[in-house]
Amino acid sequence: MNIILSAYACNPEHGGEDGNGFHWAWELAQSGQRVWCFTTPENEGATTRFLTDHAHDPASHRLSFYYLHVPALVQFLYRWQFGVYLHYMVWQFLAWRRARELSSHVEFDLVHHATYSSLKMGSWLWRLGKPMVYGPVGGAQRAPIAFRQYVPDWFRTETLRSAFTWVLTRFDLNLRQNLQHATLVLASNDESAELARRLGAQQVKVFLDTGLPDKFQGAVMPDRQPGPVLRLLWVGRLYPNKALPLVLDALSQVDKRVAWHLTVVGDGPMHDRVAGWLEQYKVTDRVTWVGQVPWLTVRSLMETHDVFMFASLRDSFASQFMEAMATGLPIITLNHQGARTFLPAAAAIKVPVEVPSVTTAALARAVEHLASHPAERLRMGRASYEFACAQTWPARIQQLLTLLDTLGVVPPPQHAAKPVPSIPAAEQFAPEPDLLAS
Repeated sequence: MNIILSAYACNPEHGGEDGNGFHWAWELAQSGQRVWCFTTPENEGATTRFLTDHAHDPASHRLSFYYLHVPALVQFLYRWQFGVYLHYMVWQFLAWRRARELSSHVEFDLVHHATYSSLKMGSWLWRLGKPMVYGPVGGAQRAPIAFRQYVPDWFRTETLRSAFTWVLTRFDLNLRQNLQHATLVLASNDESAELARRLGAQQVKVFLDTGLPDKFQGAVMPDRQPGPVLRLLWVGRLYPNKALPLVLDALSQVDKRVAWHLTVVGDGPMHDRVAGWLEQYKVTDRVTWVGQVPWLTVRSLMETHDVFMFASLRDSFASQFMEAMATGLPIITLNHQGARTFLPAAAAIKVPVEVPSVTTAALARAVEHLASHPAERLRMGRASYEFACAQTWPARIQQLLTLLDTLGVVPPPQHAAKPVPSIPAAEQFAPEPDLLAS
């Protein structure tokens, strides 16, 4: 198939959403599809290096990147939060305009919007009139208000975010048209699937939005030997919604006779609050915060710890779950959103999220249970490893192609495409006079 892929976030050298965007592009090309990927100029260096390093791979010749510049004023405003939204919306307009131009040279079979993976932001590409996949997208999930004590800056990070989501999903006609015209909407959690249906999407599937990175392929599950101290690991950006204080509060309630130690990996906007949290919950001597470290160090830490403990209060599905499970770590987490939907019961202890005191107590009991049952830790770790190894990116692509086949979107005979004009790698698209009014 000839596919237009919209991947605003797309970088082979990053994890998270950037990595996901690139994996969609690369793995679709690996599966034999011809892919035209639209992204931002910030990703040009990394994607160029990757394609140069993989020039011997036939997939590199089936993948073309277009780096779309926004007007200078929009780029300047990007430094503020409202400018981030404006940048993304203008970029989507430019992607549609470029795709419309390419369509005069290439008969496209499919349009796929991959990133940003936010349901509420929408895409302009439905206007091409081609079969369209939208997602996986999330964004309808919310942090439970009862847990606001664990989310710093609640008003800014949760209340305003929820208000912005409400405005867009109620009044953005483009979003509704996008969902109603999409052949298939992939939702990364149940909450977002339900919202997509309410807004008019006809075909909605809950779909895991991440896969096992190449660096884990063929990895052997570490041979963990139970020791006297339960080694817990937390990995993530220090954002308010990741709710590190919730984990620290729970650990402060663990039976004093249980020997445990937590390693916290990551950095971010909450950097200056970590020391205060450790003192607040009186766990300073049992927690080591290593900050942001290279990826190989993260993987080494995953291989040398016993349990992955992560209790984000708002997440589609944390990609670090998959990475931890690929090294055979059992999981302690919350029973909601993406973790509730995708983590297998054999691999994770998922505690209820209704009353904070009940949740922290349940997390503490989970730590105590795994500390005193090393054989169960090993069984859970094996289930984690087997689940993760089945979640490869090639498997994710095949799952999508199978869904498209059931919906009647099948690869037609090879189209005879006109020669596509040569485009500078980082082409500057001058805004049309009515750009912001369109």
